[in-house]
Amino acid sequence: MTRPGPAATQGWCPAPTEADRPAQLAGLAQLAGLAQLSGPPNSPALLNSPPPPNSLSSRTTRSHRMSTAPRLPYGTWPSPITAEAVADASGSTSWPSGAGEENWWCASDPATATVRLLRNAPGHEDPVPVLAPGISVRNRSLGYGGKPYWVSAAPSPTDNHHVLVFTDHSDQRLYRAEVPRLGSAADSFPVPVPLTPADPPGRETCWADPVTGPDGTEVWCVRETTRAATGPHDADPAVRTVREIVAVPLSGVAADDPGALRVVARSHHFLCGHRLSPDGRRLAWIGWDHPHMPWDSSELMVADLHDGVAGEPVRLLGGSHGNTEVSVSQTAWADPDTLYAMADPNGWWNLHRIDLAPDRLTAKAITNVLPLQEDCAGPVWRVGASWFTATPHGVVLPHGNGRQKLSRWSPEDGELTELADGWTHFQGDLWSDGDRILVRAADPAQGSALLSIPLAPGSGPARRTRPKSVDPLAPWQPQPERRSVYDAQGRPVHFVLHRPTHPTATAPEGELPPLLVQVHGGPTSSTGVTADLEYSFFTSRGFTVADVDYGGSTGYGRAYRDRLRGQWGTVDVDDCVTVARALAAEGLADPARTAVRGGSAGGWTTLACLVHTDVFCAGTVLYPISDPARWRADQTHDFESRYVDTLIGELPRDQAHFDKISPAANADRITVPLVMLQGADDFICRPDQATCIVDNLAERGVWHRFLLFEGEGHGFRQANSVRRALLAEVALYRETFGSHIAPDVPLDADAL
Repeated sequence: MTRPGPAATQGWCPAPTEADRPAQLAGLAQLAGLAQLSGPPNSPALLNSPPPPNSLSSRTTRSHRMSTAPRLPYGTWPSPITAEAVADASGSTSWPSGAGEENWWCASDPATATVRLLRNAPGHEDPVPVLAPGISVRNRSLGYGGKPYWVSAAPSPTDNHHVLVFTDHSDQRLYRAEVPRLGSAADSFPVPVPLTPADPPGRETCWADPVTGPDGTEVWCVRETTRAATGPHDADPAVRTVREIVAVPLSGVAADDPGALRVVARSHHFLCGHRLSPDGRRLAWIGWDHPHMPWDSSELMVADLHDGVAGEPVRLLGGSHGNTEVSVSQTAWADPDTLYAMADPNGWWNLHRIDLAPDRLTAKAITNVLPLQEDCAGPVWRVGASWFTATPHGVVLPHGNGRQKLSRWSPEDGELTELADGWTHFQGDLWSDGDRILVRAADPAQGSALLSIPLAPGSGPARRTRPKSVDPLAPWQPQPERRSVYDAQGRPVHFVLHRPTHPTATAPEGELPPLLVQVHGGPTSSTGVTADLEYSFFTSRGFTVADVDYGGSTGYGRAYRDRLRGQWGTVDVDDCVTVARALAAEGLADPARTAVRGGSAGGWTTLACLVHTDVFCAGTVLYPISDPARWRADQTHDFESRYVDTLIGELPRDQAHFDKISPAANADRITVPLVMLQGADDFICRPDQATCIVDNLAERGVWHRFLLFEGEGHGFRQANSVRRALLAEVALYRETFGSHIAPDVPLDADAL
């Protein structure tokens, strides 16, 4: 385990001296009225990238800025980015789709803790809800949700209605609705009609990723069915859960007659990505079984269809064979006898073409048609994820290590043509109707947007589906910078740096800003170079935030993500320490005021950092894993119930290793202040994973705050929960770094 070097401090971090604060803090009121000054600071870079405009260095600032702006300690700058503003903006968008010229997407609403289905169109740019308030369009597939809707555009100008199929979170059933074209005379919400039966007692069913069936009278979905446990001996959700590809009649007859549902295909314990061939003869899908996770080993299956039912499936690509593992993350048909698939036999998720024999299920050839040392896809966490699409104009896909491009690959000449110049991050839910692309894109300079991209040659550039609006908070938000440093073994560690940023504030000469090391979840996830208002809440007050893509993160090839296998709690911790020390060595962060924060798997790493190193003097932990020996089988959900087998080892064989790295087993080593934030309804990381740590701290008298949010699960959806969580974190830093921290943030009793 990593031990502290000369820059680290032991245990509790001392608060800065208060003697010189009054004169500095007296300038707060004056500062708010100063005009914005421009120009980049003269600060060092970790590699070779210059610091962005409006960011502040801990060493030097421009002389005219220092002469006109009051110098205030880092962490005390006044900011208009409030906890309420962060909470109101905490929703996310996903699952873009189209219906003719209309753009559709899902958007989480923190005010109501629901997911609204929205749409707009050229000439009607303001988003309009598709369904009545109170309907939350999402499902619980895999625990994290799959694509929750499918829409078929009105077939002609005389037919004024789109056909929508969606899942309602309240009961997880599939519904159909006839939705008038946007801008038509009808202005009332459609009345949904159920397509699937209600669950009987003792069973929970969810439906994900509806796609149209061969004759247009059905949608085919992944059905996930979990029966209730009959006792302690039957608690393991993997034993009680079944997944199948099922045909659902659009007529609604199955709502009252479950026998009208038809099982199309079965193969593995987990299924996703089912796609019908253009001629309706074959079905392709991806499957995997415990203990594998889909980014480790998954298989591309294909089967002939007979009367709407799949015959014996054949594996075409992927899986575990000897000492080799191959992951397939997505598939799509190019024509009835040609499949494309994203797979990583060469260590990178690259585009492969599979040529099938026309008269039998065998692959004549499997070719990596775009051999890049770059990932062109991501990990499967959601049923229905889509990183590429095969169109008449070529295959459109993102590619890149960290920084991405969206390009069209030509099967004719192999050329790549960039489609979204200036955008550097793309979500894995790309949609196309063959003529255009809808994709959620982001870039530090341009923000984030839903892009509509025409594909025909000469048809024009990518455009936002909504005009860019002026963000009044932009001067207080940093330009994120993708960085890399190297660990003691010479291996790269990637992260995104968010510098202290303010239009007018400067810090006293020689002072270093406090550092928050952010640890993402997953752990098989990654960090985008995108603006984040939650980070800006801190950076605008004079904090540095470093969002670490530690070993195990995706987007850098299999070798990088495999670094975490068997090393969870070691590699991730070491990489966070490496980044913290590098920033301190560059003079960009105060090693005596360095905290760590993260949720879920990031909560695990946060706790492990506090247990196994002395580098961090405070921690913010959200819905964590703390006891890996219990975070398995019946103690979590089916999808991740064998994940620790890969991340740590197998029990009872590796019990000693579990005991060595477990934060719960070593909680006595946590001696610094900590905030624990937990959803009461979390079935992925249950509350006792948090309370066992909190109880230990309380028994030993270590300063901590524990907030248990009723009605919240794994991740906070309610605006008030997000607000309270941020305020509790401010209280932590006041306790740790000094009472002068964030003086413009009022704390209320319910936040603490």
